[in-house]
This record gives sequence, structure tokens and C-alpha cells, in this order.
Amino acid sequence: MGRYLARRLLQAVPVLLGVTIITFGMMVAAPGDPIRLLVSPEQLGYADVNVLRAELGLDRPLPLQFIAIIRDLAAGKLRSFRERRPVTEMVGEALVPTVILAALAIALAVGLSLPIALASALRPYSLIDHGVTVFSLLGISVPGFWFALVLIFSLTDRLGWLPASGIRPVGTPGYPFGEIWPHLIMPTAVLCLSIVPFLVRYARSSMLETLTQEFVLVARSKGLRESRVMLRHVLRNSLIPVVTIIGLLIPFLLSGSVIVETIFAIPGVGRLAVQGALSRDYPVVMTMTVLAAALVIVSNVLTDASYAMLDPRIRYD
Repeated sequence: MGRYLARRLLQAVPVLLGVTIITFGMMVAAPGDPIRLLVSPEQLGYADVNVLRAELGLDRPLPLQFIAIIRDLAAGKLRSFRERRPVTEMVGEALVPTVILAALAIALAVGLSLPIALASALRPYSLIDHGVTVFSLLGISVPGFWFALVLIFSLTDRLGWLPASGIRPVGTPGYPFGEIWPHLIMPTAVLCLSIVPFLVRYARSSMLETLTQEFVLVARSKGLRESRVMLRHVLRNSLIPVVTIIGLLIPFLLSGSVIVETIFAIPGVGRLAVQGALSRDYPVVMTMTVLAAALVIVSNVLTDASYAMLDPRIRYD
């Protein structure tokens, strides 16, 4: 296992390098000038614009710009064009609310999807199973932004129960759960709805296949209680597809929850990435792209490692 993990991590180096090259190429090839988004030509003269361009290093040849960005990125010294402060500091501030939302959404989605899938698999093609299928199809089909707007209209505009924006009350230091939980309900529900239908469908299919295996029949023939058979034999041996989906969703939730964070005005990494792209903030875009790529790589490695923990028959040489 150790050699396998080390080999996978070494393979990540050229992947990350390729991601940085592609990202930098797309940034410089995109139309527009970052300087024009930072200052207005009507306010600053031509000489001042050139001075700002030199300060940001945009007057150097493209290969030198790329080398400088990679060097500062590796050292954690990249500074935002617009904010003029370290990008690592900006990402660190934005990562906290995103991690909170992602953790709550995944925990809630797993807690809901596994019992639903188990109930559906135990009674295939029954009324319960058909209801679960309809629920899954609706959950997959409903756009997340539409569900978010419905929640805001219902729970905020009409009833006034929950706040519609932000991650915490204005002026609240830190993230005390007693203060931020009203702000988490609606965005967590939207993210959870985007996860549960997929987990339910994959878990149900895996459980149906596991229920036909011989070791389940043997366990039942020994007189074991049905609850023990379900939990210790069926559920555990059906988790590999679920773990795979979760491994694919973690990078998406941590780096790609742009719609939820934009609608609910949550200062997370998804919103930060969009703002950086719109303002042509090269350091922010480069950092967020590398972070997303690293999350995908680490998530895939951890997912592969979890397979061996769930199924002793799986071994990595």
C-alpha cells in the first residue's frame, strides 16, 4: 500500500504541472487586459498604467511570467492583483465556509441515502422502490439554482424564517455553530439534494447485487438476525460504489460549489474562483485551479486506499 500511494503521489507532479501550463495559456490567450480591469485609463495616464504593469510583472515575456508564478505559487508568495495580499490568505479565509458546507452536505447525504437505498433494495419493484426511483429522478433533474431560489422565496421572503445570504451574522467573529446554523440550512439542503439521488441509485444497485451473493444466504441460514445481516454483510460490501461517488463529489463540493455560494452570497472558494476569473486575477485563478486539481488527485488516492479497507480481497502491490 505504501509503495502504491507513493507512486500515485509522484504521478501527480506532472499532472499538476500540466494543469498550470494549460491554465496559464488560457489566461493569457483570453481577450482583455487585467490592467484595464484594475484601473480606468481615464483616471491614470499611460505612464502610470505601464508602471502598474511592471509592478505586477506583466511586462515580462510570457515564459518568465509563468516561471515567476510557479515559483511564487510553490513558495506560497503569490499576491492577488486586485486585493494586493497573499492568495494563500484569501484561500484560507474562503476555504472555511466551503469546508463547513461540504462536510455537512456529505454527512447528511450519506445519512439519508444509505437507509433509503437499503429500504428500496429490500423490496425491489415495490411501491417503496418506485417512490425512491421517482425521488431520485426528480432530484437529478431539478436544477440546483431553481431549488435554491424556491427555498429563498418560501423560507425567507414569505415566512422570514431563515437568512438568505452570508455564512454568519454581521460582526460575528469566527464561525460559532450556534450563530451560523440558520445560514447553513438552505445551502446545505441544496448541496445535499444534488448528492442524495446519485448515492441512492448507486447504493441501491450495489445492494441488490450483494443480496444475491452466497455469503448473504449463508449468513441467513446460520440464523443471524436480519439487521445484523444487513449491516455487517450487505451494507459493508455495498459501500465501494458509494465511496467512489463520494470521492468524486468531494473535489466538486470544495472547489466547484459556485452556484450555491453565489446565490446565497457565501464567501467560499467557489465564489472566490469566479471573482478571480472575472477580474482576470492571474494569481487567484492559478491557485484555485491547482487547488482543485490537487483535491481531485488526493481524493482519488484516498478513495483507492479505502477500497482495501472495505474489501480485504483488494490489494495494491
